Amino acid sequence: MPGGEMKPCSELLTIIEPAYAPCRNFADACSSLVWAPDKGHVPRGFLGATDTLGEVELVLVFAEPGDPHDAEKHETMDTSLEYTYQCMKFGTDLFHRNVRYILNLCFPEDSFDSQLRKTWMAESLLCSAPKEGGSVKASSWRACTNCYLKPQLDLLSQAFVVALGSKAKSRLKSIGIPFFPAGAAAPPGCNFLGVRNSWNEAAMILRERCITKRSRYSSKTDSA
Repeated sequence: MPGGEMKPCSELLTIIEPAYAPCRNFADACSSLVWAPDKGHVPRGFLGATDTLGEVELVLVFAEPGDPHDAEKHETMDTSLEYTYQCMKFGTDLFHRNVRYILNLCFPEDSFDSQLRKTWMAESLLCSAPKEGGSVKASSWRACTNCYLKPQLDLLSQAFVVALGSKAKSRLKSIGIPFFPAGAAAPPGCNFLGVRNSWNEAAMILRERCITKRSRYSSKTDSA
């Protein structure tokens, strides 16, 4: 990662690292998914939480990563993190630009790198679907959410969780995680009526939560 400072905190990476073994679920529940590092097919799409778990105020949960770009290949988790970081920072695709838009709604005064300290971007399925944007076997996404997503969110129970799209919503419901339902950041869902309004509503709720949190902290400090 750039200078090493943009790497997610170790607690989250420890949860995800077994997926690069490769993941044991490829032998059974996820046999329909693809493991091909030389073509970019590895667990990817997660980013953020670059300071401590306690700094994370927002969790964005996506469905799964889209198909890798033509020149994309990954030898390690670090290369997939670096690639995701660069795509998000420079808005490579519409999805990345929409996520940046959401982050700017939530943290309008912060730079992208500062936003990453306060945000964890998680995939409800770490590997891409057999067909981009298509359906995924329930056995696959259930295995992934239980092995990887739920343990991540258990560590971030203080954060505001936003499900982006119907797949993310269904998968979060299955593991009993409270969340705010918003429209997808990726096409075609991002073009549906009312999606941007849902992003604005999520950002408004988050900002109100942050104001309340700071007010409580200030009251405790003043009374100490």
